[in-house]
Amino acid sequence: MNPGAGTPIQAIADGVVREVGNPSGSLGVYAIIDHQIEGQTVSSLYAHMAYGSLALSVGQTVKVRQLVGLVGSTGASTGAHLHLGISVNGTPVDPYAWLTQKVK
Repeated sequence: MNPGAGTPIQAIADGVVREVGNPSGSLGVYAIIDHQIEGQTVSSLYAHMAYGSLALSVGQTVKVRQLVGLVGSTGASTGAHLHLGISVNGTPVDPYAWLTQKVK
């Protein structure tokens, strides 16, 4: 997704931050949030965020639309974009298809 550098990234649902990472890895600045949605564990990954923009810490409770960070180009990236990943019960799914189905 390419909403433009510096665009705020918001959590897709209420949840708890499982992991955050620094820009030294391929994902750059990233966060993983675990959510309980319709009886399933859904994990959302937000990667390549701008340096210094990560607004979360491990164990923090987040609300839907809460600021996660800002779109950036950290890690293995050639331009500003949001790498959004979604897994349901540990299985990766197409994030666009999942969001289209779940967000009404």
